[in-house]
Amino acid sequence: MADFEMKNISKSFPGVKALDHADFQANKGEIVALLGENGAGKSTLIKVLCGEHKPDTGEIFFEGKKLNIHGTRSAIIQGITAVYQELSLVADLTVEENLFLGFYDTKKTGVVSYEELTKKVQELFNRYHVTGINPKAKVGTLTLPQRQMLEILKALSKNGEIFIFDEATSALSDRQANWLLNIIRQLSKEGKIIIFISHRLDEIKKICSKVIVYRAGKDVADLPMEEADSDQLVKLMLGREIGGYYPEKETFTKDEILVSMKNVSSSHKLKEIDMEIRAGEILGIGGLAGQGQNELFSVLFGLRPYKGEIKIKGKPVNLKNPRRSIREGITLIPEDRGLQGASLNQSIRENIVMAALNRITKGLFISDKKEKDIVDEMVHAFSIKAESPETLVGTLSGGNQQKVVLGKQLATNPDILLMFDITRGVDVGTKKDMFETVKKYAKEGKGILFYSTDMEELVNVCNRIIVVNEGRIAGILYENDISRANILRVSVGESVTGGGAGSETR
Repeated sequence: MADFEMKNISKSFPGVKALDHADFQANKGEIVALLGENGAGKSTLIKVLCGEHKPDTGEIFFEGKKLNIHGTRSAIIQGITAVYQELSLVADLTVEENLFLGFYDTKKTGVVSYEELTKKVQELFNRYHVTGINPKAKVGTLTLPQRQMLEILKALSKNGEIFIFDEATSALSDRQANWLLNIIRQLSKEGKIIIFISHRLDEIKKICSKVIVYRAGKDVADLPMEEADSDQLVKLMLGREIGGYYPEKETFTKDEILVSMKNVSSSHKLKEIDMEIRAGEILGIGGLAGQGQNELFSVLFGLRPYKGEIKIKGKPVNLKNPRRSIREGITLIPEDRGLQGASLNQSIRENIVMAALNRITKGLFISDKKEKDIVDEMVHAFSIKAESPETLVGTLSGGNQQKVVLGKQLATNPDILLMFDITRGVDVGTKKDMFETVKKYAKEGKGILFYSTDMEELVNVCNRIIVVNEGRIAGILYENDISRANILRVSVGESVTGGGAGSETR
């Protein structure tokens, strides 16, 4: 018998059997990869373990003892803690208030001692070598990677025996991801059990000792990491072979300039940006995380004030708010689908038409036919898996939520697509579909600005890459010089290698 076992776990929701007599087992010190495409049952299994869902059938054992989990607090008390893909922090509370929310020590006085809280937070920061985050800052003022780090620290503060990391590296920079992987290795040495969910197969191979694959709510494989190669794992996840992961790279770039930026600056993060996006071009934005990429996208979508000149199709514009950007044919697919991209408490239909009301209204009235046509088009185009368009977005898998975000933004029929880390936390099959979508829109003459924390995506998807460093353009890579190594070289101020024509460093 393994140290930890979940046996015969089933869980159904209206119209969906999320888990079908599934099993999972691990021993102390093991780092187990839990793989499967979005909707395979991974998140449901984790939520059963963490007390968020009550299973229809099944039992859970740890060290030979049956666990009775009846709620999230019950799970934490029994040594089970998780870092979820979707963040659970409270934006209006401070960092230190969030880290121990629900677990404040009030035994002595009946009220929270902020002096004691500050001390505990500093000890936590020191133990895990966290710098650059102000414990007194409101969480709403932090970047997404910083918020993800807080979610990780929040879980680590519980001193559990079983740790679940659900796409915990998807919002982190390479440096931050390595920080987390080193922590996980240390937890393994301490005899903890780690369940590691990631769609980044390179991370899985680097850190995990074995892999369990789920498909359609069932466990279909349990094998040592050294016996699993990438093609085999993808086939196990999808139940079929998957052709080229990235579509064949083609160039559809035209002479027409859709966006022109001259000497554009914003606060201290973006400095004197000169760049153009052409029709049919997939223009990548590279560089180390936090160098102004977010601010560049925010300026173009009217979320951030700026100085300098922006022209859309040759016409000077003032992108003072998102409404104006949408009117000029610009749309943004953001990194944080839960907070920025979708309304989780509304239906697929309501989300998709939310930004495209001008296409379905005449005067004060909504055309039911136009609404249905647009919703059906987007559900079909992105293969959104749901019982009906009335399904609440919050009940969908992460990949299907991201597809809804894509459908919502592309329903506006934009000419310029701002795609900011759109594949974060989605499975390999969905990523492949998204890459095909990017190529399809480029072929139609759309201009695409594409950023990803995964440099391999930039290398395999983009026609040209602008590398940003400290808010400035550090260099530009053209087709023949695009490589991961060259992106890194330009990021740190070095010259590129490779011999391609037209590469620029600044």
